[in-house]
Amino acid sequence: MRQEAPSPTDPIVLRTIRWIARLASLASLAMLALFATSGGQSPTGFEWLLLACFPIGVAIGMIVAWFAEISGGLITLASLSAFHLLHALGADRPPSGPWFAIFAAPGLVLLAVGLVSTWRRRRRGRNRRTAAKRT
Repeated sequence: MRQEAPSPTDPIVLRTIRWIARLASLASLAMLALFATSGGQSPTGFEWLLLACFPIGVAIGMIVAWFAEISGGLITLASLSAFHLLHALGADRPPSGPWFAIFAAPGLVLLAVGLVSTWRRRRRGRNRRTAAKRT
């Protein structure tokens, strides 16, 4: 007999993805902290603005996502988007390479998990109300 693959909206799958994203966020935060404390020259005013978006805004978003996945994920997404927009405007080109998105990915995955979990709860509640009306 063939066993069906679990659905991505299965609670066990969501819980597993949630914890993988949380652990990945810790690794990402640790790497960002190492970069931030590595020394170097003092940032300019524009660079401080970029730093407020990435890594500071992204880190805040990932921390908030541990407790409120959708809010934290939206903070991560907004910070990453603002960083790319400001960088493109200030440096006349967007940042190169996938690294900024890779470091922010755990927060974005937590956003997706939060959205799917909310959708499941609402759908389950709607199904219960529909079943109660039929009886």
